[in-house]
Amino acid sequence: MYRKYFEPKYGEVAPWVQIDPPQVADMDNLKAWRVKSNFETLTDLTMLIRRCNCYDALMETITDDVRIKRPDGEEVLLRVYHPQGDGPFPIMLFVHGGGFMFNNLDLYDYVPRYFARFGGVAVVAVDYRLAPEYKFPIGLEDCYAALEWSVTNADSFSGDPSSLTVCGDSAGGNICAAMALMTRDRKGPKMHKQILIYPLTTFVATEKKLDSEERYGSGDYFLKYDSTDRKLGHTYLPSPDEDAKNPYASPLLETNFEGVAPACFISAECDPILDHALMYAAKLEDNGVPVDFHLYEGMLHAFINRTYQKTFEALDDIVAAVPPLRKD
Repeated sequence: MYRKYFEPKYGEVAPWVQIDPPQVADMDNLKAWRVKSNFETLTDLTMLIRRCNCYDALMETITDDVRIKRPDGEEVLLRVYHPQGDGPFPIMLFVHGGGFMFNNLDLYDYVPRYFARFGGVAVVAVDYRLAPEYKFPIGLEDCYAALEWSVTNADSFSGDPSSLTVCGDSAGGNICAAMALMTRDRKGPKMHKQILIYPLTTFVATEKKLDSEERYGSGDYFLKYDSTDRKLGHTYLPSPDEDAKNPYASPLLETNFEGVAPACFISAECDPILDHALMYAAKLEDNGVPVDFHLYEGMLHAFINRTYQKTFEALDDIVAAVPPLRKD
């Protein structure tokens, strides 16, 4: 596929890390399954967050919900997280993960709250539409519309487009990488940083498993993933064979990176798609895009949704990666 940014150790999971079984969706009753899964996950996560010293401070963050209309007549929910103070503030568009099929704003609520409360960042989180009901590129275009809205309406939440960042995890990282290409191609909002949290960077099936998939992809390390298997692509992509070659679905396939925003990678060591991030970071670097890579040893995919010490280290590293406001 492509060289790696560096060769990791592929070590063992940290002893204090809880390894949950992989999510297996009931595709025959997907709507009901989502409701049940979201409720159970939100209940568990809320219990964890309430035990943290930062919980009360997080809940001080003021939020506003906004709905934007899409060309097909449907509406997409945005949630704006306001930092304390008068601003202006850097702007971050946050895109949640979940295999393009799962999760919502509520499940990720404390992540953008953290960025707003402790990072002084005005965050716009987007509840983009999910596959398989809404296949590529609908969810991606929802997010791009949210990016445009964030810049056009920046004054309404004291945001300053001179520092515009996109940040997303897993599927959200894929979408953010794609938006960095899209806004360059469309001459859209000037993006200053793409923060990619354990991103999926290609849907192209490989002849053999990547090293990280071979080591961690069995499902014993939370996420079950195999790039020789096209199940995820068939769920998200309307024409899997052709759409997988589209750089907006598989950013790793892009060949022209001129004008693409600098990248910060936040990756878990014990993650079957670690090599996706390592390959994309290497390709960006080889094409002159500044790259900053953070690897959290002993962590699993989705650790950003936990309350480990390294979770908060990663959140702080993300805040530190947000570019300062420009003076000119």
